[in-house]
Amino acid sequence: MNLIKLTPNFISGIISVLLGIFIYLKIPTEVEKPVLIFGQSSSEIDPQIVPTIIASMFFVFGIYTIIFEKNSNVSNTWPKLSRQVLINISVTITLLFMYALLFQFLGFVISSTLLIISLSTFMGNINLKYVILISTLFPLIIFFMFVNVMHVFLPEFPFLEIRLGNYLIM
Repeated sequence: MNLIKLTPNFISGIISVLLGIFIYLKIPTEVEKPVLIFGQSSSEIDPQIVPTIIASMFFVFGIYTIIFEKNSNVSNTWPKLSRQVLINISVTITLLFMYALLFQFLGFVISSTLLIISLSTFMGNINLKYVILISTLFPLIIFFMFVNVMHVFLPEFPFLEIRLGNYLIM
């Protein structure tokens, strides 16, 4: 009789599957329908598509992890968490919580830039030139893609709107 080992990977696979199912079931009640303007939808994509993709990814990767971990011969025991690991996790969760609070007030680009700079500095990146470059370019590229390509509007900086022709930069 082969017992299933409760390893961290196996449990995270189960949690991932449950989270995927939960998100999928909550989509109809949590996602707002786009406003109709002259009988046409104001959004070019269905607002339920992104949560459905995310729920599907959680489900598929969870199933994959469960199957892979069940057939794995490697013994993966529960890790012993050191004090430094607990500090890193606590600071990361605190910074993500602050990011969620500042997201609406500062907009996507500014709050994401501050989050990337804070996390990379805390985690020990000492090359400030690359940190500033990545933390500035990455949110701008993501914002540009979401707003101008996918037409999904993210909170912009509340006091400033920068446009390049018909494209919203920030």
